[in-house]
Amino acid sequence: MTKKERMKAMIEGESINYLPSQLDFVPHRLDMLLGEMNMDLEGFNDWACNHLFYIYPLTESCYYSSGSKEDQKLIDLAVEKGLIEKHPDERFIYDNFHVTWLKNTNGIRNVENPLKNKNLDAFPWPDPNVPCLFDHVLGDLNQYSSEYYVVGLHHLTLFERSWLLFGYQNLMIALAMDVEFVEQLMDRILEFQIGIAHRFVEMDVDAVRTGDDYGMQQAMQMNPKLWRRVFKPRLAKIWEVYHKAGITVMHHSCGNIEEIIPDFIEMGLDVLHPVQPLTMSIEKLAKKFGGKLVFFGGIDTQKLLPFGKPPEILEAVERCVKTLGADRKYVIAPSQEIMNDVPTENIKALVEGVKKYRR
Repeated sequence: MTKKERMKAMIEGESINYLPSQLDFVPHRLDMLLGEMNMDLEGFNDWACNHLFYIYPLTESCYYSSGSKEDQKLIDLAVEKGLIEKHPDERFIYDNFHVTWLKNTNGIRNVENPLKNKNLDAFPWPDPNVPCLFDHVLGDLNQYSSEYYVVGLHHLTLFERSWLLFGYQNLMIALAMDVEFVEQLMDRILEFQIGIAHRFVEMDVDAVRTGDDYGMQQAMQMNPKLWRRVFKPRLAKIWEVYHKAGITVMHHSCGNIEEIIPDFIEMGLDVLHPVQPLTMSIEKLAKKFGGKLVFFGGIDTQKLLPFGKPPEILEAVERCVKTLGADRKYVIAPSQEIMNDVPTENIKALVEGVKKYRR
C-alpha cells in the first residue's frame, strides 16, 4: 500500500497492513535534526514513516516562520505576490489579517491584535479569492501527492482568529458580556473561511485540518453550552463544504475537549487531532469514542518526549497502539509538534517504537 492508500483505508475502516504514523515538528527543530542526521526532508519522511504531506495558503507563511532563510523566502514571496504587507521591523511579520507575528524558533507567537474596536465595517477584511494563494506548493504537490496523504492546514479557523484580531482578554470578556458582537465578528471570519475551504477543495486535497484550541489542561476555555451556540454551527458550515466534496475532515484542538467530542462526531468529524494524554485519558477516550472516529496523537510531548528516556518512550508507543489503536482507527503520533527541547535520542526511540509496535 502507498501511504495515501493506507491512510484512506484506515479512515474508512478497511483492512490495512499496519497503522499509519506521523511525526510533526516546529520548523527549527526539524531543521536542526536534518542537519544532525545528515538527511534531506524526503529521506527523513521515509525513515520516520510519515504519511502526510501538508499544504497551507501562502498567506500563512508567517504563522509557520522560525526566522530561517527558507522560511523568509516564503514571507518574501507572499509580500511579492501582494498577499501580505511587509512589516517595517524585520523581527516581525504581518499576516493577511494584519496580525503581527514574531519570527520565533520556539514556535508561533503573535504580538499585536489589529481590531482595536467593534467597528467591523471599517476593518479591511482579506479576500479568500486572491490569486497565487497556493502557487508555492504546486511543484511539491505534483511530486508527493501520489504517495502521501495530502492534508490542507485550515488553522486559526474561528475562535483563534477572533482573539488574534480582537485580543484574547477582550474576546473572552465579550463572550460573557456581549456575545452578539462575538457572533457578528465570527460571521465575518466565517465568510472568509468558507472561501478558503472552497480553495482547498479546488486543490483536490485528501483531507483538511481545521484548528481552534478550545481546551485548557483540565477543562474547556468556555462553557460547552456557549461553544454550542457560538462555534458549533459556524464550524459545521465550514465542514459542510468539505463533506460535500468528499474530503476527510480533521480537527485540531489542544487541551481537554472531551465534553464536545460527541458534538464533533455528530457533525461528521473523521479525525480527532491531537490526543494529549495529560489532558484526556486515552483509556477513557478509547472506551467512549473508539471506532467512531480516528484518534491522532497520544504520545506525550509535555513531559515524556523532552524529559523521558528511550525505554519509557517505547512503552508509551506500545500503550497508545494497544489502546487508541484497538479499533485500528489510529495515527501513531506525538500529542503535539516535537519542540526544540526534545533530544535526538528520544526522537530515534519514537521512530523505533513506531516500527516495532505498529500492527
